[in-house]
Amino acid sequence: MKLYTWIAIAVSGTSLSQSWAQAPSVMADVEEAFRLAGVRAMLQSLPSHVNEMTAAAMAHLPREQRQQYEPLIKDVSLKFLEPEAFYRQLRTYFAKHSDADHMGTFLALERTPRYRTMHRVEESADTPASQAARRRFEANLKSDPPPAKRVEMLRHLDDARNATGLQVSIVIGVVNAISAGMGAQVPSDLESQGEAFKTKIRPIIADKVLASYLFTFRNSDDADLDNYLEASQQKDIAWFNRNLQTAIVAVANDRSASAGEYIKTKVPRAFN
Repeated sequence: MKLYTWIAIAVSGTSLSQSWAQAPSVMADVEEAFRLAGVRAMLQSLPSHVNEMTAAAMAHLPREQRQQYEPLIKDVSLKFLEPEAFYRQLRTYFAKHSDADHMGTFLALERTPRYRTMHRVEESADTPASQAARRRFEANLKSDPPPAKRVEMLRHLDDARNATGLQVSIVIGVVNAISAGMGAQVPSDLESQGEAFKTKIRPIIADKVLASYLFTFRNSDDADLDNYLEASQQKDIAWFNRNLQTAIVAVANDRSASAGEYIKTKVPRAFN
């Protein structure tokens, strides 16, 4: 799992990028920050992460309904999360809200051995080649549970990064996009308006985030995790993470206006 995990839902549209041209120096800094943080590479894996999280949140549905929804979710997420288009809008939005002082310190920190090591740990756990090992690891968690201290530390890391919170927004984005295209065809169990839906899916998503963290940091000792948590809370790193998540949500909202119309073209094939 990457440090700046999981982007919310997007389809198409370029109004943000059309509106917010930035000074070349600002855009260059954002481009470098995204390179160091692995944002472009992370976008490549987003569709599979979105599918996994949304499927987990919908696991309470009857099997027949899940079989109907899963192909649609996969198809929609691939369209919503087209990496290059999303990246361009994300970069432009972030540049509009960038801060030179924070950015300068962030870039300096990201180039240090400590932070490069952090990224290597996460990137090695998120390669296509590692996914089979991750699935085996997660399947064995019930029979070989982690120490309580490790769970507590990783819950704190989740809180510091707001990983679960962002994942919840992603899943709600998926379901809202489907709802917009399907209208009355959406089962009441998938009604995503209000706090009830968030309350239902949050513990499910939190457990998925925890399992992914357990795999990512399986070879890290407690001292490493303490350092990792401290590094995530450094004010300029926290600034970047917070602004990146804000940008993710803003870009997703901007692009989601086209989602309903796209899904309408898929409903007859998926549900008739």
